[in-house]
Amino acid sequence: MPLTSDSDRIVVPDVDEAIHVGKLGADRPKRLAWFTPLLRSFTMSVARGARPAQPTRPTHAWHALGLAALLAGPAAAQDTAALLPLINAYRDAPRQCDGKRHPAAGPLAPVAVLAEVPVGSGSELMDVLKGKGYLAASAAMLTTSGVGSAEAVMRFLKARSCRTLLDPGFAEIGVGRRGERWRIVLARPLLSPDLPGWREAGQAVLEHTNTARATSQRCGDRAFAAAPPLVWDAKLGAAARVHSRDMARRNRFEHSGPQGGQAGGRATRAGYEWQRVGENIAAGQGSAAQVSAAWLASPHHCVNIMNPNFTQMGAAFDVARSSDAGIYWTQVFGTPK
Repeated sequence: MPLTSDSDRIVVPDVDEAIHVGKLGADRPKRLAWFTPLLRSFTMSVARGARPAQPTRPTHAWHALGLAALLAGPAAAQDTAALLPLINAYRDAPRQCDGKRHPAAGPLAPVAVLAEVPVGSGSELMDVLKGKGYLAASAAMLTTSGVGSAEAVMRFLKARSCRTLLDPGFAEIGVGRRGERWRIVLARPLLSPDLPGWREAGQAVLEHTNTARATSQRCGDRAFAAAPPLVWDAKLGAAARVHSRDMARRNRFEHSGPQGGQAGGRATRAGYEWQRVGENIAAGQGSAAQVSAAWLASPHHCVNIMNPNFTQMGAAFDVARSSDAGIYWTQVFGTPK
């Protein structure tokens, strides 16, 4: 759930189904076992707020989700692209599913190649993805028929496939459609061992963020005009590094620190005097491009990215081989006093 505040206030703001799941098997090299990240993500605004050996290039949500749907016409492509914000909004908050309370799972990043997987891949899904250059740690395919709109598909998924939809182990998604036949592929990529330093990655997140802010964006049902570019701030970068390291070492995914500290407190301890602070977190994506795509494709995270009241930013990741996610990301936004 998003939380927004300034320095002096806080405001808590007839269907068929097939599921095919593949996982990294025992016959895979054991040295890659730790490169099997989970994805969870959340947004707080105080404002609080690798990849495969042959990486798949990230794309904007409309392209990654609409590629297969273009064969069915513009209306189908529009409906297909509309499904990702619905899924990410659903994952963004705790949900009741199959009689159990599931924590927030966070946004999925759109990947075009996942939208190109043919229906019927079944137990060969992992091999099909590998043949397309996508090395997956795990993957699942949901298929539906007899459903016309994104809203109807979403209602079906929540009723029949909520556990798969809320699985925090998936980081990326592709959606294809032909007529009333839909396929949704969720996957978690193997994390590349050749990662850049955290400062370099943080600067890359800044570049992707400013690219997004340079044009108008729609964050769920909210429209944002283009916003001025953010400037890197070393103190916010240090605060992001501290929180990413804390999450990695404690194997926890949350905005709260070990003593309950939040984004504003971490920024203050880093020496940043702020009017407004925001924070996005994520876990499991293996590159700055993919984590940025995931945040932008999630309505609440996107709001932080497009908020014109922020003027500065820092970002960082940290890796822990023994943790569930493997890699943890923090993006901190700020406006100084």
